[in-house]
Amino acid sequence: MNFKFILLLFLTVQLTSCVGLQIDNAIVKYNNVSSKIELGDSKGKVLSILLPTQEDVPISSRKSPEKYIKDGVKVEIYYMRSVRQPDGLTTDDEFVPYLFNDEKLVGIGWQVLGGPKTQGQATSDTYISNQNTTIVY
Repeated sequence: MNFKFILLLFLTVQLTSCVGLQIDNAIVKYNNVSSKIELGDSKGKVLSILLPTQEDVPISSRKSPEKYIKDGVKVEIYYMRSVRQPDGLTTDDEFVPYLFNDEKLVGIGWQVLGGPKTQGQATSDTYISNQNTTIVY
């Protein structure tokens, strides 16, 4: 019984670290090619350069594109994994958004969208118990 538990724990740790390595490899690939992108580039050109860098990122660690029409302009936002915070969360600040209007790149980065909506939370490895709490209403 203990052997099965240890084996399961070992496999879980191995799979978790593999996901981290896959994401880290994708980030390295992204960083190697992201400088080839310029404002005004076509969506086809940008995605042909960037999407191959994201192939190793597991689906659960990606951010889906957003698409809508505003004032007659087709707006598309694609997110590329550029950072990994090992906190077990997938948050906006781990991606760079690429904003397209009518198939043309018009913005790169969160400043265009008003900033990330979610951010990773670094946690301390040390447990600190604080008995004093203040509640603010």
